[in-house]
Amino acid sequence: MDSREAWHTGTFWFMISGFFLLSVSFHGYIVHLVPLLTDRGASAQSAALILSLGAAGVVLGRVGAGYLLDRFFAPYVAASFFGGFALGIFLLWSGAVGGLVLVSAVLVGLGLSAEFDLMAYMVGRYFGLRAFGAIYSYAFAAFTLGAVVGPLLMGVSFDSTGSYGPALGGFVVATLMAAGLMTQLGSYRVWETDTEPAAAATS
Repeated sequence: MDSREAWHTGTFWFMISGFFLLSVSFHGYIVHLVPLLTDRGASAQSAALILSLGAAGVVLGRVGAGYLLDRFFAPYVAASFFGGFALGIFLLWSGAVGGLVLVSAVLVGLGLSAEFDLMAYMVGRYFGLRAFGAIYSYAFAAFTLGAVVGPLLMGVSFDSTGSYGPALGGFVVATLMAAGLMTQLGSYRVWETDTEPAAAATS
């Protein structure tokens, strides 16, 4: 497909919306994680350590998502990672402390790293390579927009209510919605390369 054709498919908008919602949740979570933890009594050093150890989830997610995408249907892989992501935010929303906060950070890191792999893989599988760069740029633009909206929502939540709770609860719902959208993408399209003219020219 070219980019104009992609814009007119439900698959495109389901995919873009899912990536946007996950980005909103991730960036709202990660930007405010340290102040949230210090508000709950953690030292700045402990909060920073949890944040850095959560990066292990990013590493595991990159390797794990690539392995799973070679073996299983991508939307199901996406829904699984996004579901884990939602669980990570839910743990923080429910008041997790100690080791559960670290589990939360790792689960969120897994979901984020998987999203980067999934964006490129799924754009190629559902829309082909004809306009891959343009279509992928739309997906990444949605992700970048989420990076603007998420931290803002967390800040507004805290300034309005004195708590990050309302925004975190919303992020749980948004992430589950993103997982649901992934399951609506349908089967991969089958793309064929145009080799006949080349074959005719050499015959």
